[in-house]
Amino acid sequence: MEMKDRIKGWLVEEEMLVREIQDARSRFRFLIMFPRDHYMEVAQPLASTDMVIIISPTSVNPEHREIMGRSRPEQRAEFIWALRFVMNTLSVDFEIDHPENILEKFTITDQIYEDGLSKDRLMSALRKVWRANLQVIWILQKEYGGPESKEKEPGAEGSMFG
Repeated sequence: MEMKDRIKGWLVEEEMLVREIQDARSRFRFLIMFPRDHYMEVAQPLASTDMVIIISPTSVNPEHREIMGRSRPEQRAEFIWALRFVMNTLSVDFEIDHPENILEKFTITDQIYEDGLSKDRLMSALRKVWRANLQVIWILQKEYGGPESKEKEPGAEGSMFG
């Protein structure tokens, strides 16, 4: 059975699959909901025939960005460095977009190679990526307070995803 079919079957079994996304950069890309009310993606990049990537892109809501923008530049810089150090301990890959040290969005990823692909490994990777995402949200709320983010499906008006 092909990697795409195995993964799709597991996502359907666990009632996580939202839909397949057409993407010229991927062999396949699934939009999933894990946990409830949090969108992620599982994709196989075109450049890889034996690896899938779990992707959790999140945009920081405008209210949090405004609060950060009002803080001292030193506080913002310290926050970004602390965030980097914490994220580096979580065994995930991450990218953060932070012009003028104001966190605008972050993306957390993990990879699984075909020789290690199992339902258990996929579910573990999803949990690991989610926990890293949650860690960023908690750090942001602890440092800056403000409103909690509410997610919308990618592509929807006001979506947290680009």
